[in-house]
Amino acid sequence: NPAIVGRATMIGASAEAAAVLETLPAASAELIEVFRCVNAVISDGQTAYVTPTRCPEYPYGAVVADNQGHICAAAMGKTKEGLAELIRLKLVPQQKGCGEDAA
Repeated sequence: NPAIVGRATMIGASAEAAAVLETLPAASAELIEVFRCVNAVISDGQTAYVTPTRCPEYPYGAVVADNQGHICAAAMGKTKEGLAELIRLKLVPQQKGCGEDAA
């Protein structure tokens, strides 16, 4: 709103934010994207935590916790999209009798 924040202030703040983003290491920017992908598949009341791993085959890891801090899902992935999909699948409620043989 121009009545609240002046144009010069907005331009200065956006220029400062852009300068800070340009100084981020590539790994940090990449991890931000991993978080964005994983965060898009979780529910309200859940928090995603992402981390790089030491495994070259699965370079990304994620843990999702609920409001009480209980772990809901954890996975490692080859890509940010693959990791998000693994987390999404782990968060899908299991069907009753899933995996049981019919009697």
